[in-house]
Amino acid sequence: MSSPTEPTTTASSGEAVVTEDNNRLSAYIPVSTLAMTFENPSSTSLTLPADLETPHHHPHTARPRSTRAPSVISGKLELDDTLSNATHSNITHVGEDNYEEYDRKSVKNGGSGVSKIECTHDSAITHKTEESLEDGVLDNSDNASIIDGRIVNYPEGGFGWLVVLASFIVNFWAFAPNITFGVYQAYFLQADTFPGALPTDISWVGSIGTAAMFIPGPFVAPLTRLLGLKAVVAIGIILASLGLILASFFTQLWHLYVTQGFLFGVGGGLVFFSSISVTAQYFEKRRGLANGIAVAGSGIGGLSLAPLTRYLIAQVGIRWCQRIMGFAVLGFMSAVFAFIRPRVQVVKKGPIFDLSLIRVPGFLYLMATAFVVTFGYMVPVFLIPTYSNVELGQTPATSANLISIFSGINAASRIVLGVAADKLGRTNTLFTCCFLAGASCLAIWSVASNIQILTGFMVVYGLFGGGFISIFPVVVAQVVGIERLSAALGILYFGNVVGNLLGAPIATAIMHAQGGKYIGAIIFAGLSPVVAAFFVLVIRFRINKKVLAIA
Repeated sequence: MSSPTEPTTTASSGEAVVTEDNNRLSAYIPVSTLAMTFENPSSTSLTLPADLETPHHHPHTARPRSTRAPSVISGKLELDDTLSNATHSNITHVGEDNYEEYDRKSVKNGGSGVSKIECTHDSAITHKTEESLEDGVLDNSDNASIIDGRIVNYPEGGFGWLVVLASFIVNFWAFAPNITFGVYQAYFLQADTFPGALPTDISWVGSIGTAAMFIPGPFVAPLTRLLGLKAVVAIGIILASLGLILASFFTQLWHLYVTQGFLFGVGGGLVFFSSISVTAQYFEKRRGLANGIAVAGSGIGGLSLAPLTRYLIAQVGIRWCQRIMGFAVLGFMSAVFAFIRPRVQVVKKGPIFDLSLIRVPGFLYLMATAFVVTFGYMVPVFLIPTYSNVELGQTPATSANLISIFSGINAASRIVLGVAADKLGRTNTLFTCCFLAGASCLAIWSVASNIQILTGFMVVYGLFGGGFISIFPVVVAQVVGIERLSAALGILYFGNVVGNLLGAPIATAIMHAQGGKYIGAIIFAGLSPVVAAFFVLVIRFRINKKVLAIA
Protein backbone atom coordinates (compact mmCIF):
# COMPACT_ATOMS: atom_id res chain seq x y z
CA MET A 1 0.00 0.00 0.00
CA SER A 2 1.36 3.35 -0.98
CA SER A 3 1.71 6.26 1.36
CA PRO A 4 -0.75 9.11 1.37
CA THR A 5 1.55 11.24 -0.71
CA GLU A 6 2.07 8.66 -3.39
CA PRO A 7 -0.35 8.52 -6.29
CA THR A 8 -2.25 5.27 -6.47
CA THR A 9 -4.00 6.10 -9.72
CA THR A 10 -2.15 7.85 -12.49
CA ALA A 11 -2.83 8.45 -16.10
CA SER A 12 -0.37 9.01 -18.86
CA SER A 13 -0.30 8.84 -22.63
CA GLY A 14 -3.99 9.42 -22.74
CA GLU A 15 -4.86 6.23 -20.83
CA ALA A 16 -6.23 5.94 -17.31
CA VAL A 17 -4.68 3.33 -15.01
CA VAL A 18 -7.16 1.91 -12.48
CA THR A 19 -6.15 0.26 -9.25
CA GLU A 20 -8.06 -2.06 -6.95
CA ASP A 21 -8.84 0.80 -4.54
CA ASN A 22 -10.97 2.62 -7.11
CA ASN A 23 -14.10 0.71 -6.15
CA ARG A 24 -14.13 2.52 -2.79
CA LEU A 25 -12.51 5.70 -4.02
CA SER A 26 -15.15 6.25 -6.73
CA ALA A 27 -17.82 6.75 -4.12
CA TYR A 28 -15.94 9.78 -2.83
CA ILE A 29 -14.90 11.44 -6.08
CA PRO A 30 -17.18 14.27 -7.27
CA VAL A 31 -18.30 14.46 -10.88
CA SER A 32 -16.11 17.44 -11.65
CA THR A 33 -12.92 15.68 -10.54
CA LEU A 34 -13.61 12.54 -12.53
CA ALA A 35 -14.59 14.57 -15.56
CA MET A 36 -11.27 16.46 -15.30
CA THR A 37 -9.33 13.21 -15.01
CA PHE A 38 -10.76 11.65 -18.14
CA GLU A 39 -10.94 14.79 -20.22
CA ASN A 40 -7.24 15.45 -19.66
CA PRO A 41 -5.80 12.21 -18.23
CA SER A 42 -2.18 13.08 -18.71
CA SER A 43 -2.30 16.07 -16.40
CA THR A 44 -4.12 14.71 -13.34
CA SER A 45 -3.16 12.27 -10.62
CA LEU A 46 -5.49 10.97 -7.95
CA THR A 47 -4.06 10.52 -4.47
CA LEU A 48 -5.74 8.07 -2.13
CA PRO A 49 -6.15 9.66 1.34
CA ALA A 50 -4.64 7.90 4.32
CA ASP A 51 -7.99 7.22 5.94
CA LEU A 52 -9.17 5.31 2.87
CA GLU A 53 -6.25 2.91 2.63
CA THR A 54 -7.85 0.09 4.63
CA PRO A 55 -8.22 -2.71 2.05
CA HIS A 56 -11.09 -4.41 3.91
CA HIS A 57 -14.16 -4.89 1.72
CA HIS A 58 -17.70 -4.69 3.06
CA PRO A 59 -19.74 -7.37 1.29
CA HIS A 60 -23.08 -6.08 2.56
CA THR A 61 -22.59 -2.57 1.26
CA ALA A 62 -25.38 -1.59 -1.09
CA ARG A 63 -24.30 -0.80 -4.62
CA PRO A 64 -27.04 1.15 -6.38
CA ARG A 65 -27.04 0.95 -10.16
CA SER A 66 -28.51 4.36 -10.82
CA THR A 67 -25.73 6.95 -10.90
CA ARG A 68 -27.15 9.58 -13.17
CA ALA A 69 -25.67 13.03 -12.84
CA PRO A 70 -28.04 15.40 -11.04
CA SER A 71 -27.79 18.02 -13.74
CA VAL A 72 -27.49 16.73 -17.28
CA ILE A 73 -26.79 20.05 -18.97
CA SER A 74 -23.05 20.20 -18.58
CA GLY A 75 -19.87 20.24 -20.59
CA LYS A 76 -18.42 17.58 -18.31
CA LEU A 77 -18.77 13.84 -18.64
CA GLU A 78 -21.94 12.46 -17.01
CA LEU A 79 -21.51 10.51 -13.81
CA ASP A 80 -22.60 7.21 -15.37
CA ASP A 81 -19.99 7.33 -18.12
CA THR A 82 -17.24 8.76 -15.93
CA LEU A 83 -17.47 6.20 -13.16
CA SER A 84 -17.87 3.40 -15.67
CA ASN A 85 -14.64 4.44 -17.38
CA ALA A 86 -12.87 4.88 -14.07
CA THR A 87 -13.81 1.73 -12.23
CA HIS A 88 -16.06 -0.47 -14.40
CA SER A 89 -18.12 -0.99 -11.24
CA ASN A 90 -21.13 0.39 -9.45
CA ILE A 91 -21.07 3.23 -6.93
CA THR A 92 -20.33 2.19 -3.37
CA HIS A 93 -23.04 3.08 -0.84
CA VAL A 94 -21.57 5.69 1.47
CA GLY A 95 -24.44 5.96 3.92
CA GLU A 96 -23.66 2.83 5.91
CA ASP A 97 -22.43 2.98 9.48
CA ASN A 98 -19.70 0.41 8.73
CA TYR A 99 -17.77 3.10 6.92
CA GLU A 100 -17.17 5.02 10.15
CA GLU A 101 -13.68 3.52 10.36
CA TYR A 102 -12.80 5.47 7.23
CA ASP A 103 -14.17 8.81 8.24
CA ARG A 104 -16.08 9.22 11.50
CA LYS A 105 -16.52 12.90 10.96
CA SER A 106 -18.02 12.52 7.50
CA VAL A 107 -20.32 9.54 7.88
CA LYS A 108 -22.75 10.07 10.74
CA ASN A 109 -26.46 9.63 11.38
CA GLY A 110 -26.59 6.95 8.72
CA GLY A 111 -24.60 8.94 6.22
CA SER A 112 -25.33 12.60 6.80
CA GLY A 113 -22.03 13.70 5.36
CA VAL A 114 -20.07 12.60 2.34
CA SER A 115 -16.32 12.42 2.03
CA LYS A 116 -15.11 13.42 -1.37
CA ILE A 117 -11.89 14.18 -3.20
CA GLU A 118 -11.35 17.62 -4.61
CA CYS A 119 -8.82 18.72 -7.17
CA THR A 120 -6.59 21.66 -6.31
CA HIS A 121 -4.94 24.04 -8.74
CA ASP A 122 -1.85 21.83 -9.10
CA SER A 123 -3.93 18.68 -9.70
CA ALA A 124 -3.24 17.31 -6.25
CA ILE A 125 -6.14 15.63 -4.48
CA THR A 126 -7.14 16.60 -0.98
CA HIS A 127 -9.59 15.05 1.46
CA LYS A 128 -12.63 17.08 2.43
CA THR A 129 -15.94 16.56 4.21
CA GLU A 130 -18.99 17.55 2.17
CA GLU A 131 -22.23 18.07 4.09
CA SER A 132 -24.14 20.50 1.93
CA LEU A 133 -27.32 19.53 0.14
CA GLU A 134 -29.40 22.07 -1.76
CA ASP A 135 -28.98 25.10 0.51
CA GLY A 136 -28.88 23.28 3.86
CA VAL A 137 -27.25 20.36 5.63
CA LEU A 138 -27.92 16.69 5.04
CA ASP A 139 -30.00 14.83 7.60
CA ASN A 140 -30.04 11.43 5.94
CA SER A 141 -32.68 9.48 7.84
CA ASP A 142 -33.30 6.92 5.09
CA ASN A 143 -29.75 5.70 4.38
CA ALA A 144 -29.87 7.23 0.93
CA SER A 145 -26.70 6.79 -1.10
CA ILE A 146 -25.25 10.25 -1.53
CA ILE A 147 -22.30 11.26 -3.67
CA ASP A 148 -21.01 14.81 -3.78
CA GLY A 149 -24.18 15.92 -1.99
CA ARG A 150 -26.44 14.10 -4.46
CA ILE A 151 -28.84 11.19 -3.95
CA VAL A 152 -27.88 8.34 -6.30
CA ASN A 153 -30.16 5.49 -5.20
CA TYR A 154 -33.94 5.48 -5.35
CA PRO A 155 -36.35 2.85 -3.97
CA GLU A 156 -38.57 3.11 -7.09
CA GLY A 157 -41.55 2.06 -4.97
CA GLY A 158 -42.20 0.74 -1.48
CA PHE A 159 -43.02 3.57 0.91
CA GLY A 160 -42.66 5.88 -2.08
CA TRP A 161 -46.11 4.81 -3.31
CA LEU A 162 -47.62 6.04 -0.04
CA VAL A 163 -45.86 9.34 -0.68
CA VAL A 164 -47.46 9.38 -4.15
CA LEU A 165 -50.86 8.71 -2.57
CA ALA A 166 -50.34 11.60 -0.16
CA SER A 167 -49.37 13.91 -3.02
CA PHE A 168 -52.44 12.76 -4.99
CA ILE A 169 -54.71 13.67 -2.06
CA VAL A 170 -52.94 17.02 -1.64
CA ASN A 171 -53.40 17.85 -5.35
CA PHE A 172 -57.04 16.78 -5.15
CA TRP A 173 -57.97 19.10 -2.28
CA ALA A 174 -55.51 21.94 -2.99
CA PHE A 175 -56.60 22.54 -6.61
CA ALA A 176 -60.15 21.20 -7.02
CA PRO A 177 -61.98 23.87 -4.94
CA ASN A 178 -60.52 26.53 -7.23
CA ILE A 179 -61.18 24.54 -10.41
CA THR A 180 -64.84 24.16 -9.42
CA PHE A 181 -65.33 27.76 -8.30
CA GLY A 182 -67.58 28.24 -11.33
CA VAL A 183 -70.25 26.35 -9.40
CA TYR A 184 -70.07 28.88 -6.57
CA GLN A 185 -70.05 31.73 -9.08
CA ALA A 186 -73.17 30.44 -10.79
CA TYR A 187 -74.96 30.33 -7.44
CA PHE A 188 -73.85 33.83 -6.42
CA LEU A 189 -75.11 35.25 -9.73
CA GLN A 190 -78.38 33.33 -9.72
CA ALA A 191 -79.17 34.23 -6.11
CA ASP A 192 -77.91 37.82 -6.56
CA THR A 193 -75.86 37.34 -3.40
CA PHE A 194 -73.80 40.47 -4.14
CA PRO A 195 -76.14 43.05 -5.71
CA GLY A 196 -74.46 45.07 -8.43
CA ALA A 197 -71.43 42.75 -8.71
CA LEU A 198 -70.43 41.82 -12.24
CA PRO A 199 -69.48 38.24 -13.18
CA THR A 200 -65.87 39.35 -13.53
CA ASP A 201 -65.95 40.74 -9.98
CA ILE A 202 -66.99 37.37 -8.60
CA SER A 203 -64.59 35.41 -10.84
CA TRP A 204 -61.68 37.18 -9.15
CA VAL A 205 -62.23 34.90 -6.13
CA GLY A 206 -61.24 31.86 -8.19
CA SER A 207 -58.41 33.72 -9.94
CA ILE A 208 -56.95 34.92 -6.64
CA GLY A 209 -57.19 31.40 -5.21
CA THR A 210 -55.41 29.85 -8.20
CA ALA A 211 -52.68 32.52 -8.26
CA ALA A 212 -52.18 32.45 -4.48
CA MET A 213 -51.38 28.72 -4.72
CA PHE A 214 -48.01 29.63 -6.24
CA ILE A 215 -47.10 32.55 -3.96
CA PRO A 216 -45.52 30.30 -1.26
CA GLY A 217 -43.23 28.70 -3.84
CA PRO A 218 -39.98 30.58 -3.13
CA PHE A 219 -40.60 30.53 0.63
CA VAL A 220 -41.15 26.79 1.17
CA ALA A 221 -37.45 25.91 1.17
CA PRO A 222 -36.38 28.61 3.69
CA LEU A 223 -39.43 27.89 5.85
CA THR A 224 -38.53 24.20 5.82
CA ARG A 225 -35.02 25.03 7.00
CA LEU A 226 -36.42 27.25 9.74
CA LEU A 227 -39.40 25.20 10.96
CA GLY A 228 -39.04 21.74 9.43
CA LEU A 229 -41.09 20.14 6.67
CA LYS A 230 -43.78 18.73 8.98
CA ALA A 231 -44.45 22.16 10.50
CA VAL A 232 -44.74 23.79 7.06
CA VAL A 233 -47.21 21.12 5.91
CA ALA A 234 -49.25 21.46 9.12
CA ILE A 235 -49.45 25.26 8.74
CA GLY A 236 -50.58 24.84 5.14
CA ILE A 237 -53.33 22.37 6.08
CA ILE A 238 -54.63 24.70 8.80
CA LEU A 239 -54.62 27.79 6.54
CA ALA A 240 -56.33 25.99 3.65
CA SER A 241 -59.12 24.55 5.79
CA LEU A 242 -59.61 27.84 7.66
CA GLY A 243 -59.88 29.70 4.36
CA LEU A 244 -62.96 27.72 3.34
CA ILE A 245 -64.51 27.60 6.80
CA LEU A 246 -64.12 31.34 7.39
CA ALA A 247 -65.49 32.01 3.90
CA SER A 248 -68.82 30.64 5.08
CA PHE A 249 -69.24 33.71 7.31
CA PHE A 250 -68.91 36.22 4.44
CA THR A 251 -71.09 39.30 4.25
CA GLN A 252 -69.25 41.14 1.47
CA LEU A 253 -67.47 40.01 -1.70
CA TRP A 254 -64.03 41.10 -0.54
CA HIS A 255 -64.35 38.68 2.37
CA LEU A 256 -64.23 35.86 -0.19
CA TYR A 257 -61.18 37.45 -1.84
CA VAL A 258 -59.33 37.16 1.48
CA THR A 259 -60.63 33.77 2.68
CA GLN A 260 -61.69 31.43 -0.13
CA GLY A 261 -59.23 33.15 -2.44
CA PHE A 262 -55.99 34.21 -0.77
CA LEU A 263 -56.00 32.25 2.51
CA PHE A 264 -57.04 28.95 0.96
CA GLY A 265 -54.63 29.41 -1.95
CA VAL A 266 -51.58 30.13 0.22
CA GLY A 267 -52.36 27.21 2.55
CA GLY A 268 -52.84 24.80 -0.33
CA GLY A 269 -49.61 26.03 -1.93
CA LEU A 270 -47.57 25.32 1.21
CA VAL A 271 -48.76 21.70 1.25
CA PHE A 272 -48.50 21.26 -2.53
CA PHE A 273 -44.88 22.41 -2.85
CA SER A 274 -43.82 20.34 0.16
CA SER A 275 -45.43 17.14 -1.14
CA ILE A 276 -44.30 17.35 -4.75
CA SER A 277 -40.61 17.77 -3.85
CA VAL A 278 -40.74 14.78 -1.48
CA THR A 279 -42.33 12.50 -4.10
CA ALA A 280 -39.38 12.97 -6.43
CA GLN A 281 -36.91 11.71 -3.79
CA TYR A 282 -38.32 8.16 -4.04
CA PHE A 283 -38.28 7.70 -7.83
CA GLU A 284 -35.83 8.16 -10.67
CA LYS A 285 -36.71 5.70 -13.46
CA ARG A 286 -40.42 5.92 -12.61
CA ARG A 287 -40.43 9.59 -11.69
CA GLY A 288 -42.66 10.60 -14.58
CA LEU A 289 -45.22 7.94 -13.69
CA ALA A 290 -45.14 8.79 -9.98
CA ASN A 291 -45.52 12.51 -10.60
CA GLY A 292 -48.25 11.90 -13.18
CA ILE A 293 -50.30 9.91 -10.66
CA ALA A 294 -49.76 12.58 -8.00
CA VAL A 295 -50.83 15.56 -10.10
CA ALA A 296 -53.78 13.62 -11.58
CA GLY A 297 -55.41 14.33 -8.24
CA SER A 298 -56.27 17.87 -9.32
CA GLY A 299 -58.03 16.70 -12.49
CA ILE A 300 -59.97 13.97 -10.72
CA GLY A 301 -60.80 16.45 -7.98
CA GLY A 302 -62.21 18.90 -10.51
CA LEU A 303 -64.25 16.12 -12.12
CA SER A 304 -65.75 14.84 -8.86
CA LEU A 305 -66.11 17.98 -6.72
CA ALA A 306 -68.18 19.92 -9.26
CA PRO A 307 -71.30 17.72 -8.92
CA LEU A 308 -70.69 17.29 -5.19
CA THR A 309 -70.57 21.06 -4.71
CA ARG A 310 -73.80 21.55 -6.68
CA TYR A 311 -75.47 18.84 -4.58
CA LEU A 312 -74.34 20.32 -1.26
CA ILE A 313 -75.45 23.84 -2.19
CA ALA A 314 -78.87 22.49 -3.12
CA GLN A 315 -79.20 20.38 0.04
CA VAL A 316 -77.58 22.39 2.83
CA GLY A 317 -76.94 25.84 1.34
CA ILE A 318 -73.83 27.73 0.27
CA ARG A 319 -72.45 28.39 3.74
CA TRP A 320 -72.59 24.82 4.97
CA CYS A 321 -71.17 23.67 1.65
CA GLN A 322 -68.10 25.84 2.27
CA ARG A 323 -67.79 24.52 5.83
CA ILE A 324 -68.07 20.90 4.75
CA MET A 325 -65.40 21.46 2.10
CA GLY A 326 -63.16 23.13 4.68
CA PHE A 327 -63.45 20.23 7.11
CA ALA A 328 -62.89 17.79 4.22
CA VAL A 329 -59.62 19.55 3.39
CA LEU A 330 -58.59 19.31 7.04
CA GLY A 331 -59.56 15.64 7.35
CA PHE A 332 -58.14 14.25 4.11
CA MET A 333 -54.85 16.16 4.22
CA SER A 334 -54.34 15.29 7.89
CA ALA A 335 -54.96 11.62 7.08
CA VAL A 336 -51.94 11.52 4.74
CA PHE A 337 -49.79 13.92 6.79
CA ALA A 338 -47.50 11.13 8.04
CA PHE A 339 -46.75 9.96 4.49
CA ILE A 340 -45.16 13.27 3.44
CA ARG A 341 -41.77 12.13 4.70
CA PRO A 342 -38.55 13.19 2.94
CA ARG A 343 -35.67 10.74 2.58
CA VAL A 344 -33.13 13.55 3.04
CA GLN A 345 -34.08 16.57 5.10
CA VAL A 346 -32.61 20.05 5.13
CA VAL A 347 -31.79 21.67 8.46
CA LYS A 348 -31.11 25.27 9.48
CA LYS A 349 -28.33 26.49 7.25
CA GLY A 350 -27.96 28.29 3.95
CA PRO A 351 -29.25 31.41 2.16
CA ILE A 352 -32.92 32.35 2.17
CA PHE A 353 -33.18 32.03 -1.59
CA ASP A 354 -30.93 29.86 -3.75
CA LEU A 355 -30.04 32.49 -6.32
CA SER A 356 -27.22 30.27 -7.57
CA LEU A 357 -29.90 28.36 -9.48
CA ILE A 358 -29.89 31.16 -12.03
CA ARG A 359 -26.38 30.08 -13.02
CA VAL A 360 -27.47 26.50 -13.69
CA PRO A 361 -27.46 25.94 -17.48
CA GLY A 362 -31.03 25.85 -18.73
CA PHE A 363 -32.65 27.34 -15.63
CA LEU A 364 -33.46 30.67 -17.26
CA TYR A 365 -35.27 28.81 -20.03
CA LEU A 366 -37.24 26.95 -17.37
CA MET A 367 -38.21 30.32 -15.89
CA ALA A 368 -39.35 31.56 -19.29
CA THR A 369 -41.40 28.39 -19.84
CA ALA A 370 -43.12 28.61 -16.46
CA PHE A 371 -43.89 32.30 -16.92
CA VAL A 372 -45.29 32.14 -20.47
CA VAL A 373 -47.28 28.90 -20.52
CA THR A 374 -49.76 29.78 -17.76
CA PHE A 375 -51.05 32.88 -19.55
CA GLY A 376 -52.93 30.65 -21.96
CA TYR A 377 -53.36 27.38 -20.06
CA MET A 378 -56.64 28.18 -18.26
CA VAL A 379 -58.16 30.39 -20.98
CA PRO A 380 -60.06 27.55 -22.75
CA VAL A 381 -61.41 26.29 -19.42
CA PHE A 382 -62.79 29.75 -18.59
CA LEU A 383 -64.10 30.69 -22.05
CA ILE A 384 -65.41 27.41 -23.51
CA PRO A 385 -68.72 27.51 -21.56
CA THR A 386 -69.60 30.99 -22.85
CA TYR A 387 -68.28 30.14 -26.34
CA SER A 388 -70.54 27.09 -26.41
CA ASN A 389 -73.55 29.13 -25.27
CA VAL A 390 -73.05 32.26 -27.37
CA GLU A 391 -71.40 30.99 -30.55
CA LEU A 392 -73.01 27.53 -30.83
CA GLY A 393 -76.29 28.06 -28.98
CA GLN A 394 -75.75 25.14 -26.59
CA THR A 395 -77.43 24.78 -23.20
CA PRO A 396 -75.53 25.45 -19.95
CA ALA A 397 -75.67 21.72 -19.17
CA THR A 398 -73.91 20.88 -22.44
CA SER A 399 -71.29 23.54 -21.75
CA ALA A 400 -70.69 22.09 -18.28
CA ASN A 401 -70.29 18.63 -19.82
CA LEU A 402 -67.48 19.95 -21.99
CA ILE A 403 -65.53 20.98 -18.88
CA SER A 404 -66.19 17.56 -17.35
CA ILE A 405 -64.81 15.90 -20.49
CA PHE A 406 -61.73 18.09 -20.28
CA SER A 407 -61.18 17.36 -16.57
CA GLY A 408 -61.58 13.59 -16.95
CA ILE A 409 -59.26 13.25 -19.95
CA ASN A 410 -56.81 15.69 -18.39
CA ALA A 411 -56.57 13.59 -15.22
CA ALA A 412 -56.02 10.32 -17.13
CA SER A 413 -53.55 11.89 -19.54
CA ARG A 414 -51.27 13.06 -16.74
CA ILE A 415 -50.59 9.44 -15.79
CA VAL A 416 -50.16 8.35 -19.43
CA LEU A 417 -47.86 11.28 -20.16
CA GLY A 418 -45.83 10.46 -17.06
CA VAL A 419 -45.17 6.97 -18.44
CA ALA A 420 -44.38 8.44 -21.87
CA ALA A 421 -41.90 10.83 -20.29
CA ASP A 422 -40.04 7.93 -18.64
CA LYS A 423 -39.91 5.99 -21.92
CA LEU A 424 -39.50 8.69 -24.57
CA GLY A 425 -37.66 11.40 -22.66
CA ARG A 426 -38.96 14.09 -20.35
CA THR A 427 -38.09 17.18 -22.36
CA ASN A 428 -39.29 15.45 -25.53
CA THR A 429 -42.67 14.83 -23.92
CA LEU A 430 -42.98 18.31 -22.39
CA PHE A 431 -42.18 19.97 -25.73
CA THR A 432 -44.75 17.81 -27.53
CA CYS A 433 -47.46 18.55 -24.97
CA CYS A 434 -46.96 22.31 -24.91
CA PHE A 435 -46.74 22.56 -28.69
CA LEU A 436 -49.78 20.39 -29.44
CA ALA A 437 -51.89 22.02 -26.72
CA GLY A 438 -51.28 25.43 -28.28
CA ALA A 439 -51.64 24.13 -31.82
CA SER A 440 -55.02 22.59 -30.98
CA CYS A 441 -56.29 26.04 -29.99
CA LEU A 442 -55.07 27.58 -33.23
CA ALA A 443 -56.10 24.74 -35.56
CA ILE A 444 -59.27 23.28 -33.96
CA TRP A 445 -60.89 25.75 -31.57
CA SER A 446 -60.53 28.61 -34.06
CA VAL A 447 -62.73 26.74 -36.57
CA ALA A 448 -65.12 25.06 -34.10
CA SER A 449 -68.45 25.85 -35.79
CA ASN A 450 -70.42 23.04 -34.18
CA ILE A 451 -70.49 21.09 -30.92
CA GLN A 452 -68.78 18.06 -32.46
CA ILE A 453 -65.65 20.01 -33.40
CA LEU A 454 -65.65 21.80 -30.07
CA THR A 455 -65.91 18.47 -28.23
CA GLY A 456 -63.00 17.15 -30.28
CA PHE A 457 -60.98 20.21 -29.28
CA MET A 458 -61.68 19.63 -25.59
CA VAL A 459 -60.56 16.00 -25.95
CA VAL A 460 -57.27 16.98 -27.64
CA TYR A 461 -56.64 19.89 -25.28
CA GLY A 462 -57.43 17.72 -22.28
CA LEU A 463 -54.97 15.10 -23.51
CA PHE A 464 -52.01 17.44 -24.01
CA GLY A 465 -52.91 20.38 -21.78
CA GLY A 466 -52.08 18.43 -18.64
CA GLY A 467 -48.53 17.79 -19.82
CA PHE A 468 -47.11 20.96 -18.31
CA ILE A 469 -48.55 20.12 -14.89
CA SER A 470 -47.29 16.52 -14.79
CA ILE A 471 -44.01 16.69 -16.74
CA PHE A 472 -42.60 20.10 -15.84
CA PRO A 473 -41.46 19.11 -12.30
CA VAL A 474 -39.52 16.08 -13.58
CA VAL A 475 -37.85 18.20 -16.25
CA VAL A 476 -36.83 20.67 -13.54
CA ALA A 477 -35.32 17.80 -11.53
CA GLN A 478 -33.46 16.68 -14.65
CA VAL A 479 -31.94 20.14 -15.12
CA VAL A 480 -31.12 21.28 -11.56
CA GLY A 481 -30.84 17.96 -9.67
CA ILE A 482 -33.30 16.33 -7.35
CA GLU A 483 -31.75 17.83 -4.20
CA ARG A 484 -32.46 21.39 -5.38
CA LEU A 485 -35.92 20.61 -6.73
CA SER A 486 -37.87 22.22 -3.90
CA ALA A 487 -36.06 25.56 -4.15
CA ALA A 488 -36.16 25.49 -7.95
CA LEU A 489 -39.88 24.71 -8.17
CA GLY A 490 -40.59 27.45 -5.66
CA ILE A 491 -38.93 30.07 -7.83
CA LEU A 492 -40.35 28.70 -11.09
CA TYR A 493 -43.93 28.28 -9.91
CA PHE A 494 -43.83 31.75 -8.43
CA GLY A 495 -43.68 32.91 -12.04
CA ASN A 496 -47.06 31.21 -12.57
CA VAL A 497 -48.74 33.76 -10.30
CA VAL A 498 -48.85 36.45 -12.99
CA GLY A 499 -50.13 34.16 -15.74
CA ASN A 500 -52.76 32.48 -13.58
CA LEU A 501 -53.97 35.83 -12.30
CA LEU A 502 -53.97 37.81 -15.56
CA GLY A 503 -54.23 35.24 -18.38
CA ALA A 504 -58.00 34.88 -18.46
CA PRO A 505 -58.70 38.61 -17.88
CA ILE A 506 -56.33 39.51 -20.74
CA ALA A 507 -58.06 37.05 -23.06
CA THR A 508 -61.44 38.43 -22.02
CA ALA A 509 -60.24 42.00 -22.62
CA ILE A 510 -59.05 41.03 -26.12
CA MET A 511 -62.46 39.48 -26.81
CA HIS A 512 -64.32 42.60 -25.69
CA ALA A 513 -61.97 44.85 -27.69
CA GLN A 514 -62.95 42.86 -30.80
CA GLY A 515 -66.64 43.36 -30.19
CA GLY A 516 -67.24 39.99 -28.56
CA LYS A 517 -65.40 37.93 -31.19
CA TYR A 518 -63.37 35.05 -29.79
CA ILE A 519 -60.65 34.72 -32.44
CA GLY A 520 -58.22 37.10 -30.73
CA ALA A 521 -58.59 35.33 -27.38
CA ILE A 522 -58.16 31.95 -29.09
CA ILE A 523 -54.92 33.07 -30.75
CA PHE A 524 -53.68 34.42 -27.41
CA ALA A 525 -54.48 31.10 -25.71
CA GLY A 526 -52.73 29.12 -28.45
CA LEU A 527 -49.58 31.20 -28.81
CA SER A 528 -48.77 31.05 -25.10
CA PRO A 529 -47.99 27.29 -24.88
CA VAL A 530 -46.46 27.25 -28.38
CA VAL A 531 -43.92 29.91 -27.40
CA ALA A 532 -43.24 28.03 -24.15
CA ALA A 533 -42.65 24.85 -26.19
CA PHE A 534 -39.71 26.44 -27.99
CA PHE A 535 -38.09 27.38 -24.67
CA VAL A 536 -38.38 23.70 -23.76
CA LEU A 537 -36.82 22.80 -27.12
CA VAL A 538 -33.74 24.86 -26.26
CA ILE A 539 -33.39 22.94 -22.98
CA ARG A 540 -33.82 19.64 -24.81
CA PHE A 541 -30.98 20.32 -27.26
CA ARG A 542 -28.74 21.51 -24.45
CA ILE A 543 -29.21 18.10 -22.86
CA ASN A 544 -28.69 16.13 -26.07
CA LYS A 545 -28.08 17.57 -29.52
CA LYS A 546 -29.17 14.40 -31.34
CA VAL A 547 -32.59 14.92 -32.92
CA LEU A 548 -33.95 11.44 -32.15
CA ALA A 549 -32.35 11.03 -28.74
CA ILE A 550 -34.36 10.20 -25.63
CA ALA A 551 -33.84 13.30 -23.49
